[in-house]
Amino acid sequence: MSTDPSHSDLPMPAPELKTDTIRVGGAVVCVLSGDLYLGTAAVGDHTLREALDRLPDLLAIDLNAVELFTADGLNLLLALRDSARAAGVPLVLVSPSRGVRQVLEMTGAADSFAVHDTVEEAIARHGH
Repeated sequence: MSTDPSHSDLPMPAPELKTDTIRVGGAVVCVLSGDLYLGTAAVGDHTLREALDRLPDLLAIDLNAVELFTADGLNLLLALRDSARAAGVPLVLVSPSRGVRQVLEMTGAADSFAVHDTVEEAIARHGH
């Protein structure tokens, strides 16, 4: 039994949302991994908005390593999609995890996004 107060009966914190942004030619790829929910949505939003502000030829969001995806994550993506459309930047999702796909399908939002299996496929289809 631990006497460390940081290990009380509180639930274990969810893994942080990790973000990485890379440039591939004229495209910007944001790789999200971990959990995308209310507690991490601000981190995701900041990263994605910074990427969109670069006005890339294509903004691709790699969701392969997203484990928990809630309505807050979906709302973030829908708002970003609207901002990208207004800025004239194509937005695509790359390799969404099973959890992300389930939320997109259950909410009817799957048709709101172009989805590709790989970054290379997305760039070939939408890049300039």
